Amino acid sequence: MKYVTVYRTTDISKVSEIKEILVRESINFKILEADTIPEEKDTGLKTSDSRIQVEENQKDRAEGILTQHGYSETDSHFEKPHRSRLPDSRAKPMISKWMIFLLVALVVLIAIILFTWFMIPE
Repeated sequence: MKYVTVYRTTDISKVSEIKEILVRESINFKILEADTIPEEKDTGLKTSDSRIQVEENQKDRAEGILTQHGYSETDSHFEKPHRSRLPDSRAKPMISKWMIFLLVALVVLIAIILFTWFMIPE
């Protein structure tokens, strides 16, 4: 059976509350810690995220029950489908003003060194 993530949180107490709710409602579920997620294990990132997953055919029922118990759908912890970012919507890299200042200062310094080096009479 395929499992899908319905809720993600870093709060251990929320995980235990949701676990009790899903057990009471007889919904099959799994709780994945960040250490057990292979994609995150390979990156070397250490997070304490917990993902609550339910069987794919019980996803709507589980989300409805969680919403009834105060875990709102507007809450950012509900797993949203991933939307791929198109190349035109890619965020532009931010270069700070200090980085530009340092690069300009470096260019000026190199220009001064070269100018004095070649202008010294022999």
